[in-house]
Order: sequence, then C-alpha cells, then structure tokens
Amino acid sequence: MKQNLIDALTKNVGLKILAIIFSFLLWLVVVNIDDPKQTRTFTSVVTVTNEDVLTNRGKLYEIKDGINTVSFRVTAKRSIIEKLSPSDFSAIADMNNLENEERIPVTLAARSYANYITISSRQNYLYVVLKDLTTERFVISAQTTGELAPELAVEEVTCSPTVVTVTGPQEIVDKIESVVATANVDGVSTNFTENVIPKYYDKNGDTVDIKKLSLSVSTVGVTVKFVNTKTVDIAVKTSGILQPGLTLGSIKTDPPSVMIIGEATALNNVSNITIPESVINLSNLTGSFTTTVDISSYLPEGVTLAEGTSPKVSIYVTMEGETASTINVPASNIELRNVNHGLGATLDVEEVMVNVFGTESALASLDAGSVQGYIDCSALGAGANQNAVLQFDNPEGITIQNTSVTVSVIEDPNAKEESTTDDDDQD
Repeated sequence: MKQNLIDALTKNVGLKILAIIFSFLLWLVVVNIDDPKQTRTFTSVVTVTNEDVLTNRGKLYEIKDGINTVSFRVTAKRSIIEKLSPSDFSAIADMNNLENEERIPVTLAARSYANYITISSRQNYLYVVLKDLTTERFVISAQTTGELAPELAVEEVTCSPTVVTVTGPQEIVDKIESVVATANVDGVSTNFTENVIPKYYDKNGDTVDIKKLSLSVSTVGVTVKFVNTKTVDIAVKTSGILQPGLTLGSIKTDPPSVMIIGEATALNNVSNITIPESVINLSNLTGSFTTTVDISSYLPEGVTLAEGTSPKVSIYVTMEGETASTINVPASNIELRNVNHGLGATLDVEEVMVNVFGTESALASLDAGSVQGYIDCSALGAGANQNAVLQFDNPEGITIQNTSVTVSVIEDPNAKEESTTDDDDQD
C-alpha cells in the first residue's frame, strides 16, 4: 500500500507541478478580476503653515483668484479606493517654501491606507499674491441711534475700549477714516451698557469691508446715560418807554424756545427762561432793533441747556407795521474812512450780513447791492482782526442796523515812500 501511495505521488510529477502553477495563476486572475486597481481624482483644501514668515517681513498674502484647493490622482485597489474621501488626505503649503514670491509647493499625504495607495507624483502649487502689511490705531467714537421719549435726552455716551488696533493690507487700512460704535436707544428709559460691533467708514461715509483685517477688539461696550429734559419758551422783559412817534409792534426771539436738562424736581419749577429788562431799554431805541444775548447766565439753578443747544439767542424788536429781515452787503460797498497816515485797512470778509427793518413792501424792493456803509478807522492802529462798527445811511422807509465787524490794519509802504519823497522835496 505504501508503495502504491509513493507511486501515486511521483507519477507524472511534471504534470502535477504544472497543475499547481496553473491553479495559482488562475487564483491570481480571479482575485484581480474581483478586486482590480482603480485610479480616481480627489480635491482637497490646502492648509498654509508658517504664515508668520511673511508677517515678520511686513507682508501678508491673499490666495490668487480665491482658489485654495488642489486636485490629484490616487491609485489603489477598488476595495480601498471606494472607502477614500478628500478628508483622508492632507494638502500642506509651507510658507517657508515660497517660490518667486507667488507660489508654494503643496505636499500631499494620505491619512488612511498610506501603504496601499499611490498618489500621483505631479507637483501641485498654491498660488498667492503678496501685499504690504500695516498696523494703525483708531479712536472709537460712541454715538446713539433711535428716538428717545420726549422727556429724556442723552447726557453722555462712552465706550470701552476707546481705541482699536487694525492690522491688514495697507490699501484697506488706509481707507479707514473713522470707527463708530452705535447704541440703539429706542424704547430705553434708563442708563444702560450694550455690546456693539463697531463700523468702519471711509472719508465718504461708506462702510469699509474689514473681512481681511485683524482687529484687536471685535465688540465694544457702549454706555449711555440719560437726563430729564423740558422745552421752555424764552420770555423778554423790557425797561423804559419808547420815544414819541414810535409804536412797539412785536418782540420775538430766535429760537423761541430751548431745551433744558436737570433733575425732575428742578425742571418742574421752570416755566420759561426770562431775559431781564436790563437787556432791552426801549428809551434808547430810535426804531426797530435786534441784538444777540447769551442766555447761559439766565438759567435757573439746577438746570442747563441740552447738548447741542446754542446759548446764543437773537432778540428782534420791531415797530408797528415793520418786519425784520437780513441782507448781505458786499465789502466793496463799505468805505473805510479816516485811516491813519502810514497805514492801510482791509475788511476781513467779502460780504457782511446785516439786519434790516421796514414794511414788507419796502424790504421786498431793497437791493443789497445798492446799500452803502462806512467804518470810521480813526481809532484803529496797526493790527489784525480789530473790532469796528459798520454804519449805514438808511434808505427811506428802511432801517439798517449798525453791526460789529473785524478790520485788519497794516503799515502801508506806499505811504512811507510818499512821506520820504516829500521830505526830499523840502530839502
């Protein structure tokens, strides 16, 4: 039996070996037919490393055309390649390897199945554009928007921090003209603090796109404090009696009322702001008259004018049948009289606005270009911006109020030459 087994194993040995080889090859064919190699293209986002290399040089980069991806081909067996996705690969662009100031080689690597896949050897690049980097500091302005209740006013608006540091492309940073943090006061009646995102504006008041900028702060706290307000009329008292032949028409102020602020108890005691009788003495008037006063000293204790309210109030005293208006008199119509010898005088403006009074028809027919005025310079020495009184000869039916102007007086070299010539002639 043993001999029969030996004979069976050794008989036709060549055919048996050939059969084994054939079987192995057939197995390989079957395996490869069932799980063949395939090639597929993947696209990955490029990660840039060592960006501080540019920052240290005062530069920054932008990805050219916004394309921050690379495509590459991967070969692997079907059973593996079907499991792969773009997240299984890394694409790294090291800024240390920047070439020609415009491109960075991209290194591709597999995070999975690294030993079973082949990545194409074609070199990929990330293309960039270099720009100058600059840093500027801007003061943040705090303001409010929205409507307040009538009895309230904003007393103070502050923000913290007050300065923002901006770093980015110089062409963008240079556009910034102002930084504003705005808090909304709609429906608010008590002091509050709100975190807001500042807005960046150019010189035309348009917003600047800050997406490419690095900011030291992204939000700021805006604190708004309120005060109680009240709108009161301005009353004018007078002293004296008008001269015979004059009849008082009206006394008006511009503005007719002002807004005041203070504690509620103080405001409740104020019904108007009174300009005392010492300001307007009717006995001194020869006709209609206007003057401007500062009402700050006439405010009751515990109240002040609201922010933005001017303390200057114009008082118009007009006679019966007359009305008030203003005209602009050209400087060429104003004569500078009695200028001291050796000096020259000039008016500091091209035209002067003056108050005029008369009937509506008389004022309607008044031609400002025909109005003549004069300044007596006899009391003026050399010097700039000296106060002087501009006087007028009133046309019939019109009263033009004298007004204060500024005159500059300088030494006149022509007058000196004339004086020297006269002395020589006498010699």
